[in-house]
Amino acid sequence: MVVFLHAAVPYLTHPMPGLLWPVRDSTSSFVDASFWAIEIVVMPLFLVLSGFYAFKAFRSCDADAKTFLNSRARRLIRPLLFAAVVILPIDLYLWVLGLIADGLVPMTKLRSLKIPSPHGDHLWGTSHLWFLLYVFLYGCVLVAVARCFRSGVALKYRPTIRRASAIALPAVGALVLTFAPEVVFGFQHAFMPVFSKWLYSGTFFAGGAMIAIFDPHFRTIDRLAYRSFLHGTLLVAAAVVLGTWSLDTGSIGIDAPDRALSRSTLASISLAFITALAAWTFSLGAIGVANRQAQRVASMPRLAKAVTYLGDASFWVYLVHHPIVGLVQIDLKWLMPGASPMLKALITTGIACGFAVVTYELLIRKTWFGGFIGLTFAPKKSIGEVDEPTIRRAA
Repeated sequence: MVVFLHAAVPYLTHPMPGLLWPVRDSTSSFVDASFWAIEIVVMPLFLVLSGFYAFKAFRSCDADAKTFLNSRARRLIRPLLFAAVVILPIDLYLWVLGLIADGLVPMTKLRSLKIPSPHGDHLWGTSHLWFLLYVFLYGCVLVAVARCFRSGVALKYRPTIRRASAIALPAVGALVLTFAPEVVFGFQHAFMPVFSKWLYSGTFFAGGAMIAIFDPHFRTIDRLAYRSFLHGTLLVAAAVVLGTWSLDTGSIGIDAPDRALSRSTLASISLAFITALAAWTFSLGAIGVANRQAQRVASMPRLAKAVTYLGDASFWVYLVHHPIVGLVQIDLKWLMPGASPMLKALITTGIACGFAVVTYELLIRKTWFGGFIGLTFAPKKSIGEVDEPTIRRAA
């Protein structure tokens, strides 16, 4: 979804405010709707999973803060530093090359990199890597907050905390979007975390941690999976319609006057609450549906092995796909000018994913380099595979 999200950017009928891209091409309403639907749900889904497994990792370290944070740094900060040194400079030059190819800046800017406004205003930052820094910082907060759940007071009020968090986290997210809708319907490019984006994203990470505490086996999520997935899909569609309408009216944007309240307070509040609720219901529904299908996947060994392999490679795909996407999009604009925008987006997605998987196999999997940058971990079991001690205990 993330690779397709980036592959779709040049073909949007409603371009994302604040997002600078190396090429603009012919547009498609279907690609546009697909882009905004993914944009609403994909990072909340990742963040819920991140919070869930971060809390489990913290608990597996026996709540030892130093061990946990060292593990987080190895799995998040090392890849971030590698990508910042290798991937982001490639990104930068490709983006400037795209602007030159479109005639927006002169060739001399490829050497100086002093890009004038408005293009230069959104050129510098962590790009797609913002997620890694945010998740590491959430892990630091988790260390402090998790201590509260070890106290007698927290144990006494567990039911109250569970109900309160189920209401408070979506409400906080909706409140943030009311005043800063560009968190979702825009791109905030910076080297340091943007507070509104950090707070909104943090509600989903916190929700994942709460699930690890109160529903670690996904029993409630599994029971409501299909209902939640259906409701989430309908809410996502409503959020896309209302969000793109807000973009048309100019009430959303990094530089929009009075920002979220510039046009209609009621529309801004409605968009915020529908978007936050859509992200929550779809994410929980997707997790539940996938979990309920896991045994079916496990019964097909080849499919289980392929899914496990793709899961192992996905972090590398996330790190390296960005410049490949930009390069392919520049090429396709000139090589296939009359082709369908959806076809171009799918070709870009396929090439970027294929390149990433091949380089993962050659450079990362089972290599010292993969371990050095924090992408190679202990061998994992395939889906459905159970170790012998577990079988003995069950017997």
